[in-house]
Amino acid sequence: MLSVIKSLVFKLFQPKQLMLRQNGEVSLLTVPSWLQIALVVSVMTILAWLGFSTSQYFSQKTHLSQLTSEVSHKEEAWLDKHAALQAKLAQQQTRIAQLDAQHAVLNELMASLPHTITEGEANSNEVDASEIDSKTDEHLKDIELHQEHSDAFHHHATELNDAQTQLLKQLHHLIANRNEVLLASMQEAGIEANTSSQAQGGPYHQVQSDKLPAAYLQAIDSSVRLNQLESLVQNLPASMPVREDKYYISSAFGYRKDPITGRRAYHKGVDLAGWHKTEILAPADGQVVRAGKYGGYGKFVEIQHANGVTTRYGHLHTIKVKKGQQVRQSDVIALMGSTGRSTSTHLHYEVLQDKKHINPVKLARVLERVQ
Repeated sequence: MLSVIKSLVFKLFQPKQLMLRQNGEVSLLTVPSWLQIALVVSVMTILAWLGFSTSQYFSQKTHLSQLTSEVSHKEEAWLDKHAALQAKLAQQQTRIAQLDAQHAVLNELMASLPHTITEGEANSNEVDASEIDSKTDEHLKDIELHQEHSDAFHHHATELNDAQTQLLKQLHHLIANRNEVLLASMQEAGIEANTSSQAQGGPYHQVQSDKLPAAYLQAIDSSVRLNQLESLVQNLPASMPVREDKYYISSAFGYRKDPITGRRAYHKGVDLAGWHKTEILAPADGQVVRAGKYGGYGKFVEIQHANGVTTRYGHLHTIKVKKGQQVRQSDVIALMGSTGRSTSTHLHYEVLQDKKHINPVKLARVLERVQ
């Protein structure tokens, strides 16, 4: 078999002579069989290598294109996932900010509760603020630790929100009840709840209302209203101007028979009878606007208090203050006498709000009940 192949090869590649002409001379170049075979093998080898290289090139190009496409898809998927995580993190941050704002409002509401609540209803364990506050701190820490775990984050955020909502309801209930009590008391005493702002100021700290539900804003407004009413109550004449054991009521507020003429009359104050020169005390802080003789009042003092309230003191023996003087509650302003239109030693005491007369005894009893 090899001999046959060998004979065929030598028949195909018989020695060849090449005629070369150069400078007019002709020469013959013999190309042996082995050289022809070597050239053919070399050419075929080169062609095979070129074919293989070309095939590998296009194969690698296709593979590279596929890899590029896969990388592009994975990059897009990663960017989508990253964007989703960023959005989720932003939502969680917003939720944390809201819970933190709610926590701050609850703390501030607790801090601003008047003593009438903190020493009364709040001490009845209806609101355990310290427990809620410690739970809030724990939940906030858990929320920050579990931000990467959606289920844990949602669980702790929900628990904290529920606890805050419960505390808010309790606080709002206490504040609303106290508001109702004060408003009803003011109405009973005949006092208008004038809560206009006076002598206020300070740095501006805006409430983050965009992060607070409507219920929190309502609680804030209710707290503002309560503090205004409490301030009003604290600045009203809450006591009689004579010590309790130093007087008796000799003529009440309202209709009576006039002591001088014996005719029907309307008594716009109350008469407090006592010993000569009994001390008359300021029932609330204020400023003296009149001090001296004044018609049938005899020796007379008038004091302007907060919220449009004025008190008047008539038939005095001695005046201890002067016009323009600032007085504090329980300061001695005069001594009891019987000057002016009077039948005996007593103090004629009036309370007015915006020129409207109020029953002083009823006012004192009502304010003593709610303070």
